[in-house]
Amino acid sequence: MAIEIFEQCRADIAEVERFASVFSLSMGKKPSDGGWTASQCLAHLADAEISLALRLRMMLTSDGYKFSSWDEDAFAVIKEDRDPRISIETFKSLRLGNIEILQSLSEKDLARTGARPNGEQITIIDYVSRMSSHVRAHLEQGVRAAQ
Repeated sequence: MAIEIFEQCRADIAEVERFASVFSLSMGKKPSDGGWTASQCLAHLADAEISLALRLRMMLTSDGYKFSSWDEDAFAVIKEDRDPRISIETFKSLRLGNIEILQSLSEKDLARTGARPNGEQITIIDYVSRMSSHVRAHLEQGVRAAQ
């Protein structure tokens, strides 16, 4: 199971790059529903990978680690026109670093847990899997915004 999740995490990088290539000319287009632009979706993925990187390391080094929460909508408007290329490179670099660590872990390490802001306990491997799904969900959101 872990190998498939790691492969999906690596595939997420290619999906983010493909998305940016296809929609490069409409990154700043405001969606009619008032949601995030495609550029904001990419910036969010970079921010979320920062969070994953920290949480992964904290789960590995702290017993009973409790995730801190962050307001993704507040982050999205810090600078609404963040450079998509920087967001992609940030996401890619962090994702590759996270994969490098994850691939070195034992099954026991992958089963370490942390507590999400709602109190739910989650293992490292399950968290990483959810974060890969999270990437795809926000790319779909970005497609809707950019069309």
